[in-house]
Amino acid sequence: MTRGAELEEHHLSDRERKNLAILDAIKRYGPISRTDISKLIKLNIVTVSNYVNNFIEQGLVIEKGLDISSGGRRPTIVVLNPKASFVIGVDLGFSTIITVLGDLEGNVVARAKAPRPRDTADHVVKVLTELIEQVIHTSAVDRQKIRGIRIGASGVIDREVGTVRCTEGVASIYVPITTLLEQRFKLPTAIEHDVTTAAYGEWSLGSGTDVDIMLFMYSGVGCGMIINGEIYHGTTGTAGEVSIKDEVDMQDVWIGNISALKPWAAHLGIPDSAREAIAQGAISRMPDMVGGDPAKITMHTVFEAAKDGDKLAMEIVQKAGERLGIRIAFLVNLMNPGAVVIGGGIEAAGPMLLEAVKRMVRLHAFEEMANAVKIVPARLGEDAVALGAAALVIRDTFANA
Repeated sequence: MTRGAELEEHHLSDRERKNLAILDAIKRYGPISRTDISKLIKLNIVTVSNYVNNFIEQGLVIEKGLDISSGGRRPTIVVLNPKASFVIGVDLGFSTIITVLGDLEGNVVARAKAPRPRDTADHVVKVLTELIEQVIHTSAVDRQKIRGIRIGASGVIDREVGTVRCTEGVASIYVPITTLLEQRFKLPTAIEHDVTTAAYGEWSLGSGTDVDIMLFMYSGVGCGMIINGEIYHGTTGTAGEVSIKDEVDMQDVWIGNISALKPWAAHLGIPDSAREAIAQGAISRMPDMVGGDPAKITMHTVFEAAKDGDKLAMEIVQKAGERLGIRIAFLVNLMNPGAVVIGGGIEAAGPMLLEAVKRMVRLHAFEEMANAVKIVPARLGEDAVALGAAALVIRDTFANA
């Protein structure tokens, strides 16, 4: 098993936990004094100073001037040295592969993207390897400073073996992709589900950094859960499904005409609803937007039309937001999160969808929980999975410092 996978599988040691807490505090809040780190993470100042001095010796942290004194000697402040190490994150998506090479603050130094081959696993691995090589070459960083590779993949993941079983018409990868990449690049490599990877990215780099519990709704098909800064995987590593296996005909799981447990497509059925309505004679400018062929209407076609005031598109987006809001209301009642981040592409609908979600959460979640939760759009966009994967390598780097 790779070192990255090991960190996810076992409870962090006391030293790893302190490493992570101190370095994460410096990353988030630096420049910061040792005293303020001590107050922030509730470790005594002597312990914090000893750890920080070790990080300075390694080059991970730099002393930078003096802080304002509240009496007595002015304390020195420290900042993270983002160029001390670099990390690689990969989004092995359904249709594309995105690879980023970033520094320790999550800044992208180099990025590469290519269509995902749909024929064989060998072809997928070949393209993936080429993209990793490309970002390393483009960045021109010292290869000795690259700490690891993390992959966020769609499909059913075997994190220990490093395989991916796909269910959406693309080739499954039954070769140990993590082992192959480790052998090729001589770097620790691990694989994670794309939903939980994107969730960690949003928690670490995006919208949910100051909450203990954050849920990430990846379109309508999955939910990533971050609890106290850790990904919640569940017993078998597959937690996060927010629907039952098959749709059932039971009134108890319906609210009006909306099934709270119905399996959905990633696009929430938005383009399908548009095509069906137009086929039944609904008036809309969406067919004109796609050259007169309603079959070419996509989720983003509907979003664009809704933003331009198309009545049918607006109605479809609002109903999709209501369906999603009911599902989120259930999760808010169950988990009592501080934040729910909506991403995976559906956040591109903008305030129209978000307000519908919030309205249903206020209506169907208990008041105390509904009032406490922030519902916000994802901030990392198309690169959420790749950046989340990179953020997980940063986490491993900090813990191992």
